[in-house]
Amino acid sequence: MFFKSTKWKRFLLGGGFATIFIFSGCQLVSNATTEEQRIDLTFSSFMPGPHPQHTTVIIPFLDDLEAATDGRVTGTMYTGNAFGASNTQYDLVVNGIADMSLALHGYTPARFPLTGVSELPFMGDSAEQASKILWNLHEQFPEIEAEHKGTKIGWIFKNDPAQILTVDQPIYTPEDLEGMKIRTPSSAGNDILEAWGAIPVSIPMSDVYESMQKGVIDGALAPASAIKNFQLGDVTRYITKGDFYTSSEFVVMNPDTWDRMLPEDQIEMETLMGERMAEQAAKVYDEDGIQGWESAKEAGVEIYELDEEELAEWENRITHLYEEWVEEMDMRGFPGRELYEESIRLRDEGE
Repeated sequence: MFFKSTKWKRFLLGGGFATIFIFSGCQLVSNATTEEQRIDLTFSSFMPGPHPQHTTVIIPFLDDLEAATDGRVTGTMYTGNAFGASNTQYDLVVNGIADMSLALHGYTPARFPLTGVSELPFMGDSAEQASKILWNLHEQFPEIEAEHKGTKIGWIFKNDPAQILTVDQPIYTPEDLEGMKIRTPSSAGNDILEAWGAIPVSIPMSDVYESMQKGVIDGALAPASAIKNFQLGDVTRYITKGDFYTSSEFVVMNPDTWDRMLPEDQIEMETLMGERMAEQAAKVYDEDGIQGWESAKEAGVEIYELDEEELAEWENRITHLYEEWVEEMDMRGFPGRELYEESIRLRDEGE
């Protein structure tokens, strides 16, 4: 699936192409601009074409970039894993196959051990809060930037909190999950589910609908936004609401592509990227989450919201994960305890 920013959009539908041309005000590019100065960024994403992270965040970003650079820098989106599988999105940029990409850190967890602090349980009760924590950590600890080697960070952010979605069985206590096959997006999710007695199954979000429908999995650890954006209300009968944890995501850029840009265009792009985009992406996820809960109710999904006493029982089963993460990071020579304690401080202060 392809999206051409501003000038046209091409959608790959089923076995054929449907092309929609959208006219917009055209800007004349100075004759002094050479072909070498013009760059059309190939932007790869694992998400389906009409996902709000594309239509509400990335496409407007590319449009703003084109306007700010007087048309010298444009962008074309390749969505739905058109360039490669979900777990290859980062390497697509490192290897120069794509200029930019969007994916979850959890799809290649060994690569981002320190970023993983943000995926410990209960590290934020919304995408916006969790994203602020992650961005603050990124600014305070250069080790987080360093583990994104081979790329330039555009923005890193979090989605809305994960809930437990199941097909046939309601979940009220951790014991109810015993032996159930539950989808997880990351190693952090694996650890959480195993502590609750479930069998974690690593599946990208794009495959969750079919896997639940066919009985490959009994349920999924997934955010409410996915109910809307991946139509999971069709295959979900029960949801346990606990805001258990949030997944982190990245938008990264190939450094060679960055170096090819004119200095003035780099300045404009730098201004457009960063914290402002992380905040915008997170806000869209929270808004989608609200719509996801509405979609679930409309679909007749039974929603069980855990109270504080019940949540404490769930958290007691996973408290060991915090210290285990710190010990592993410290043993590897990383500032694990500092990162963890700062994460807790930011969370408790409402950052």
